[in-house]
Amino acid sequence: MAKRKYIKKGQCIWCMKKEPDVAFNVVPHTISRQLGSINIGVDICDSCNHYFGKVDNTQKHSMSVELAFKEIMNVMRLLLKNDFNEKTYKTFKSIYFNYHHSKSIIKINNRFKLQPFFISSLTRQFKRGIYEVFLQEYHRVTENALDDKFNSIREFVRDDKGDLPLYFLENNGVYMVEENIDSPSFTFNENVISEINDYGFYTMMMFGNVFFLEVSSRAELTRDMFLLKESKKLIGSGFIYSRLREMEYVTDIDFTLRSLHQKE
Repeated sequence: MAKRKYIKKGQCIWCMKKEPDVAFNVVPHTISRQLGSINIGVDICDSCNHYFGKVDNTQKHSMSVELAFKEIMNVMRLLLKNDFNEKTYKTFKSIYFNYHHSKSIIKINNRFKLQPFFISSLTRQFKRGIYEVFLQEYHRVTENALDDKFNSIREFVRDDKGDLPLYFLENNGVYMVEENIDSPSFTFNENVISEINDYGFYTMMMFGNVFFLEVSSRAELTRDMFLLKESKKLIGSGFIYSRLREMEYVTDIDFTLRSLHQKE
């Protein structure tokens, strides 16, 4: 029996190579399985699939793209779960963070916190990770990620060149957690596709957080209008979200849920 290949278009959405230059035999999970996802992608070659999970020794602090994204998101997912209590906290495992159950807080492990460039490296890898997840999920649903308008994402995520901004809404400590917290996926309905095509933005909602990704160069023309309109609509009365911010460091995001604990 022929071995299954994870192909639809037959061209890698990241390196743009085709067979026989690359293979498509390894299962390409679009979102880390350790976040509970079961989504399987297509047109992600084995080489690129391996690259994102591999520690990048060219960084000032060695860490992989997928590890940085997974570590941050896993902290939020576990803290938001109703059954994360005095018994289950003992199962929490992390390379970069320590959970202090008596105070219900998570802190960066001191041996990393005190290292120069750790936060800046974690920030860049996290941003690359969130854009990686976007394009892979987008292609899983639409099969259209080979479009040239996503070249800036390919350069940033796969080639580690340039930079892409990431915006988010600051949370007031009220987390509206989606039903699929144990199996995250993203929406790409007709309205979302129109938003991507017309404005160059994708609004990602994950674990009670709202992120705005600039996914095409069109975002440069629509940025001020789009962000003002969307943030105003989502902030509303200000009960859940207070303001729009551009992420400078990953610690700008309240991924340890400080605002939630302050309200308790």
